[in-house]
Amino acid sequence: MNDFEPRLIEALQPVRHFFLAQAIEFGLTSGLLDELAADRTTADRSPADVAKRLSMDPERLLGLLRYFAAEGIVRDPDTSPRLTHKGEEARRFRPWYELLIGGYSATLGELPAVMTDPKAYAGRNGGMVGLGSCGISRHDAIPLVRRLLALLPEEPAVVVDLGCGDGSFLLEIRADGGRGIGIDPDASSIARARALSREQGRGAEMTFDVSTAQDFLSRTLDLPHRSVCFITAFSLQEVLEQRDRGAVVNLVRSALEQAPESYLIVVEVDHRPTDPAVMRHGLGLAYYNPYYLLHQVTEQRLETTEFWRDLFAEAGGSVVECLTTDPEVDSTGLELGFLVRKAG
Repeated sequence: MNDFEPRLIEALQPVRHFFLAQAIEFGLTSGLLDELAADRTTADRSPADVAKRLSMDPERLLGLLRYFAAEGIVRDPDTSPRLTHKGEEARRFRPWYELLIGGYSATLGELPAVMTDPKAYAGRNGGMVGLGSCGISRHDAIPLVRRLLALLPEEPAVVVDLGCGDGSFLLEIRADGGRGIGIDPDASSIARARALSREQGRGAEMTFDVSTAQDFLSRTLDLPHRSVCFITAFSLQEVLEQRDRGAVVNLVRSALEQAPESYLIVVEVDHRPTDPAVMRHGLGLAYYNPYYLLHQVTEQRLETTEFWRDLFAEAGGSVVECLTTDPEVDSTGLELGFLVRKAG
């Protein structure tokens, strides 16, 4: 029996999903999927009306709507397009598309260069990486950090987010009030953070600056005398690759010595790409497998739990607690949150 066609269909599934992921990310960032989810009358839902509201070419939009319909993202593409349940789920999990597709869509195109030159690194869209990462954190890292903050002996007078992205992480952590400082080397991320802070009426208590963590901690900081909590969520991995282990040790030591009651919360991902249990896990394949690959070719370096514990000890720190994410959100146990204070 000739099985050429079914084999071809199976072999093309990655291509199909490559196109679909790119199209969905465009649908999200352009506002198309939000428009198709809006509560409008049937008379206002024609493809021409949608195209006019989004300033898109009607014929090309119709082609995209028909493509989405074939993939089960949109129904009634020619008359009254709207999202299906599958399309609504894409909107619900928008941050993962922002991070992996918006942030890294061009990264794999640079593989021919980076795979032959160990000194070369693939690029990324830092603004989209920060946006997606902060969005994902609402589900995993922010609840994790809140659980660690609850272990502190007192409410910190100030929380400093080293690598704050678009600021939403810090704003959410300090939603009940209190001073916050966010720093990030990406100017577009800081611009969004400042705008978001103003929108929320938090300008008086929140400060956002363009800076690396190392430069920020090298300054004479205007921080309260006793209780300060620093947070680095997925940031030390960048310092580790872009500088070296010694730079991370110095950063951790500097943070822990800023005040008598300095604490540091570190959120990182355990590096276990050869662990069969991880690669058999649904989220391991859908998220962490591409995450591991991207971090292998960009200026970021993932490490193991044991590595981080040893590094904190070298920096003069003591791990008070190490927690992982809510298993209902992420049951891999790969995302780790360390609460560290100065030893002794």
